[in-house]
Amino acid sequence: MKVIHLTDLHLTGSRDQKLFDVNPYDNLDFVCDEIMRIKSITDIELIIISGDISNDGDIDSYKYFFKKMESLNTPYIAILGNHDLKDNFDIVLKEEKTENLITSREYNNKNWYITSVDTVVEGEDYGFISEDNLAELERTIIANNNVNIAVFTHHHAIPVDTPIVDSCMLNNASALLELCEKYKVKFIGSGHAHTPRVWHYHDMTACVAPAVVFQWLSGTDTVKISKGFGFNIIDFSENISITSCIY
Repeated sequence: MKVIHLTDLHLTGSRDQKLFDVNPYDNLDFVCDEIMRIKSITDIELIIISGDISNDGDIDSYKYFFKKMESLNTPYIAILGNHDLKDNFDIVLKEEKTENLITSREYNNKNWYITSVDTVVEGEDYGFISEDNLAELERTIIANNNVNIAVFTHHHAIPVDTPIVDSCMLNNASALLELCEKYKVKFIGSGHAHTPRVWHYHDMTACVAPAVVFQWLSGTDTVKISKGFGFNIIDFSENISITSCIY
């Protein structure tokens, strides 16, 4: 099963508004064209977007997001990030025709179960998983322990050594990692860091996908970006493989 992992689109309030001289809409358009090209040469079963769809929660940015995702004609899961506004996302969700969106934010096939957990703390950049959400994740993992399990979040659980984002990562990361290790979860995927990274953590693979909008300059503790944007293709085979497509 091949999955495309997008993260941190940061769509602005208008098509012409840029972030650090980057147009998020142009990047998303390019990425969607690339996904269509990739789909023409290999099977893509699912697309996962792990948060910060919008930069400021603007309703028009969510309308554009759904338009682009539906054009890919592939099932997709959309997770919200700290820049998103759930109320506005839900307003647009009710208005738009979303035939391919998986509203349960979980996906099953014969070998894998993919789920997500909310890490957003309203009004904060850092992430935290509530006790209730951790308990629900544990129940979900137990109920699907007959197959391999992948968990997606917005906030990263392992430092990427870029202080500007490690200062606002998942605050109770140890709780998530311990839970996943206890139940032999195979994969944890996230965004937020704008710093692509892959770890082999005990028996798990953990991965931060490159941001669609821009990457932070590796190791920076101030606002400095590097060139390049992209996404990951994850092959959930017996031996997980990850291809980072960076442009």
